[in-house]
Amino acid sequence: MCGIFGYIGNVANRASVEMDVERCSRLLAHRGPDAAGIKIGSNFAFGHRRLAIIDLNRRADQPFVDDETGVVLTYNGEIYNFREVRKELEQRGHRFRTESDTEVVCKAYAQWGMAALHRLRGMFAFGLYDQNKSVAYLVRDRMGIKPLYYAELPEGVVFGSQPSSLLKWRGIAPALDPIGLSSFLSFRAVFGERTLFEGIKKLPPGTWLKVATGRCETVQWWDIEDNHDQSADIPLSELIGECVREHLVADTPVAALLSGGLDSSILALEMSKGSGSTVTCFTGVVSGAEYDESIFAEEVANVLGTAHTLVPLISATDLDSVSQLTSLRCHPLGMHNETAMYKLATEVRRTHKVLLTGEGADELFAGYSRLFRLPFDLKRSSILDSLPAFVSKPMRNQFGLPLCSMSEFDLFLSRYAYFPITEKMSLASSSWRDQLDGDGELLEWMRSIYEKGGNTAGERIRHFFIRHHLPALLEMVDNTTMAAGVEARVPFTDHRLVARALQFKSQEVLRWKSPLAALRACFLPISSFSENLDTSKFPLRESYHSALPSSVLERRKLGFPLALGQWAIGEDSLPFRTLLLSNNAALSDYLDVGALRRWYAESSQRPDDTFGRKLWLLCNLEIFIRMFQRDFTEEAVR
Repeated sequence: MCGIFGYIGNVANRASVEMDVERCSRLLAHRGPDAAGIKIGSNFAFGHRRLAIIDLNRRADQPFVDDETGVVLTYNGEIYNFREVRKELEQRGHRFRTESDTEVVCKAYAQWGMAALHRLRGMFAFGLYDQNKSVAYLVRDRMGIKPLYYAELPEGVVFGSQPSSLLKWRGIAPALDPIGLSSFLSFRAVFGERTLFEGIKKLPPGTWLKVATGRCETVQWWDIEDNHDQSADIPLSELIGECVREHLVADTPVAALLSGGLDSSILALEMSKGSGSTVTCFTGVVSGAEYDESIFAEEVANVLGTAHTLVPLISATDLDSVSQLTSLRCHPLGMHNETAMYKLATEVRRTHKVLLTGEGADELFAGYSRLFRLPFDLKRSSILDSLPAFVSKPMRNQFGLPLCSMSEFDLFLSRYAYFPITEKMSLASSSWRDQLDGDGELLEWMRSIYEKGGNTAGERIRHFFIRHHLPALLEMVDNTTMAAGVEARVPFTDHRLVARALQFKSQEVLRWKSPLAALRACFLPISSFSENLDTSKFPLRESYHSALPSSVLERRKLGFPLALGQWAIGEDSLPFRTLLLSNNAALSDYLDVGALRRWYAESSQRPDDTFGRKLWLLCNLEIFIRMFQRDFTEEAVR
């Protein structure tokens, strides 16, 4: 796992380009504290910051040049089956001088071209330059586990693991993207190729960008629709075990993040079966008995016989911690658990460089019951449409349904958005409102990608979460742990497991506890019956029902919680609010500060967590824009 940076184009002044690459790569030092390197040719300049995980010898440092083929690679990630691929390449006559997966990527490309990607199992983002053919490729893994950003300039293409490195390239004029900011405020993420910065794009998951003779061509080399399950007859637990064992490939110790929830407990169990030594687990301890899950994590650790380290997460949301992580990520924090994850990763880094986490299981196996039950509400809404208004309106209110009929997409959007678009627009300045044009471009994109996701509402929701929500979550996990120099691995996102999960029908992954439970749910809002009358991630619970404690299998998901409603009106949020509601607020270019103050005064009278989440997003956007104005203006670049 590393930080990569590169330029593809004519290198007229080698000394000047080398200085530029070194300056930009330096901003990725936290991602790769073990080694740094630069390689420059007539039409490329690659930089690299290394976190040494496989083949710790300096011979495996990057950028890597393959002596036989002249292929140059700057690579971030891990190929878990690299030894299997290497054996086949050796049988075809290739010789190796390292024990690294980096060299395997180079020679696999030399042997099979871009078709080699289909042979690789792992997480990766890389820039590759073929000196014999004068062609370059930027590549991102199937699920988008590893991030890759790029910008097309008149003189060439620059790319990197984080936008911060691109913003320091002399050919880029730093500017914020108003639509990207709007997407973050509504959805905690910027979807698609768009980013928070004008002119900087994300390479989509399962995609490569070819750069040759001054032209760029994007090719989607993998999609979940093309993913055929070749393990359909293998029990689910065996497939998960195989995926976890592959994720243990490393020349440094591998630990696990154990929350005491279902997903992390499954990983710890499979690690304990697949590892030849005692597994080490880390658990974050938050304040408040109603939020602390460490007692459940300790129970799992005792059952499995793992070494267990408890990490107190005190003051995980203070302004200094948030500002530090925002600077390292070059992105506002959309989730209040990011600083907790960062502090936990910092403690992990004292003894381990690699950490397995359970991200992906909720998206694959309908863990978000509140959203995956949307087809249930669509049916109820359709039935109520046929009734007189004086009957249907009270029932809609009782069931937690909109007071008038909505389309499937509009209902999904109303449930999925963290900051409702109409409420956001009521706070927007006139200039930002004009730029956004009612969020028309953003909404049209969201509608198009949602509606082409499947044949039923259940399929469309699952595909949206796997294709778009999950990559945004994985980007957060990657940048948050890499800020501490820790590689997070996510076994549930193995593409074979994705294929297997999609073989289950919606009603098989999210089940009613009984026919009576389904009947009772008909008269309740989803928020009241979710995970009380139904069971999410049923295939996982069924597969591990005899291997894990009942406390893990039966209780509701918590995650890293925080009472955001009380935070919003308490002393802990005061430093944030002071910035946000001040006369010199950075967000004043986008929001009407007067309207924002009135909104806070009114909303704070009913300080629920929904209000707290909105304030968290606003405050973090304020911190981010202030930091951008300070660090990435044209004057700062000069």
